[in-house]
Amino acid sequence: MTTTASLQIADPLGVPGAPQETLTAMMAHLERFHSGGAVGQLILVTDRQGDRDRAGYAVVLIAGPVVTVAAQAFGPRYGQPGMQALEQLVRWAQDHEWLVRETVLNGSDFTRVIDEPDTAEIRKLVAASNPSDPGIYLVWPAAWKEERWQD
Repeated sequence: MTTTASLQIADPLGVPGAPQETLTAMMAHLERFHSGGAVGQLILVTDRQGDRDRAGYAVVLIAGPVVTVAAQAFGPRYGQPGMQALEQLVRWAQDHEWLVRETVLNGSDFTRVIDEPDTAEIRKLVAASNPSDPGIYLVWPAAWKEERWQD
């Protein structure tokens, strides 16, 4: 695993609030890393604690020395498209044996770190992240989905 001392921050990916566009950019990016055999970490970053059914997530990818931040576009905050994008991303990480972690940042830190990441902020984010059970991002209660996202 790469130490945070040697991190290089890549250009951000995606469009805030646009799950499918952001997922498409992420998947293309991830496939480049995977084709090179890199294994890494997928860190889900949110500004809501204890409120998973309303959470929105941005993503920090660490593959080798490269850190890539993806826009806040994943999770239930962005409706079914956001939930589906989060599920696809987490499944990809599981299928490729990437670690899945999560961290919660307060609103102002969240905006600063995701919009303008720097090495010091990423180091803090990694240190504050915790291992996460990928299953919690893959199974949304059917009743909850039907209730909230009926057409």
